[in-house]
Amino acid sequence: MLICNPDSALHHSAGPGFFVFFKTLLLMLKMGRIMKYSVSLLIALSVAAVLFLTGCSQSQQAIQEESVDGVATITADCIVHYYKSNASAYITRQQHGYNPSAGFFQAVSTEPGGTVQCSLLKENYESTGLGQPRLSDLPNSFGTKNLAMAVFYSFCAGGGLLDTGSMAAAENIKIEGRWYTPLTPQWPSDVKLTLLRSLETKRIEKVLLEDEQEGLSWWIDNYNLRYSKEISRRLPRMIDVFDIRNGIASKELMIRFDYKDIKSAQTQESFDE
Repeated sequence: MLICNPDSALHHSAGPGFFVFFKTLLLMLKMGRIMKYSVSLLIALSVAAVLFLTGCSQSQQAIQEESVDGVATITADCIVHYYKSNASAYITRQQHGYNPSAGFFQAVSTEPGGTVQCSLLKENYESTGLGQPRLSDLPNSFGTKNLAMAVFYSFCAGGGLLDTGSMAAAENIKIEGRWYTPLTPQWPSDVKLTLLRSLETKRIEKVLLEDEQEGLSWWIDNYNLRYSKEISRRLPRMIDVFDIRNGIASKELMIRFDYKDIKSAQTQESFDE
């Protein structure tokens, strides 16, 4: 809870000089040294106080609104398989958090070397714990901005949690015998990310991500939908990430996300449990 102190607001908004001036005028009024102008001065001081309190209230509201953006409204327990080049897999359990309207995604897991956390807020991405020596044998995609964006759009768009009607649509294309309408979201701006809406199911079934600088070309598939009463949506329980640098026909499975439990959550505490 944020409590606004007028003295504190005055100090931070107008600086120490004005703060001293304000206090001095009040003291002079009490001593009767400027009684001639007391009424006008009191009115002026009252207006100034109201302006400062209003500004403080607006600052409080802005802080509260900004904090909501980074809080998960949907939480999920997920088993993740990271497939290596030698056909083996690194399996871990992650806690995922989503806020579709804010463009927020977070993944947290406890690994042998400690806690790993990756957070995405639209174009902004940060991660902690990925430099652990015991995780050095993992693929580079264990925690990246590209992967976070791919998972966010696969889950949220695939589950009908995003407004895709306002996205720019291209001509229909045929992939693996099925027709799709390519849609381009407003973000990201640094890589090419395309949502593929099936003409048959009217649902976002695939996501294509291409990053020329990183030399990446991914095909992300979401499927195995189940209805959630709490969220009132059919949400994907499986997300597969494929490497398609050699073409879709030769796609290689990189990562599989297997969701076990999906809940609605309005507080960050429920996500951290």
